[in-house]
Amino acid sequence: MIKLAVSACLLGHDVRFDGKSKRIDLSLLFPADEFTLTAICPEVNMGMSIPRKPIQIINHNNQLQLTQVENPKIHFESQMQNWFNENIEFFKKFSGFILKSKSPSCGNQTTPHFQTDGESNIGDGYFVYLLKKINPQIA
Repeated sequence: MIKLAVSACLLGHDVRFDGKSKRIDLSLLFPADEFTLTAICPEVNMGMSIPRKPIQIINHNNQLQLTQVENPKIHFESQMQNWFNENIEFFKKFSGFILKSKSPSCGNQTTPHFQTDGESNIGDGYFVYLLKKINPQIA
């Protein structure tokens, strides 16, 4: 069996910041007799509530910050890093990841990165950023 980690919201779990999901049917692409799909939601798994205030990525002097949109002084990098470090061996068991695009946690080269000068560009969500540190081939 091929083990894949999938954003829980894509599997129909109501874990997004607004308490909803973004379900997609993966059964034809990844038949159950060949693939094991494991739901993960970095934001919920690290202790954030459902629903919750939205978060964003801020690139401050080439340092990624994971902050609340409403109050950018509230940071979540340490929470995410701690949860990630506690689960590195778990993540290494997967052959791949299917993650929600544009997510501040899970986006893979699709997540807005806001600059302190008001400009923005596109990059990885914070969880993907951490994954790529241990396995650059994730992209």
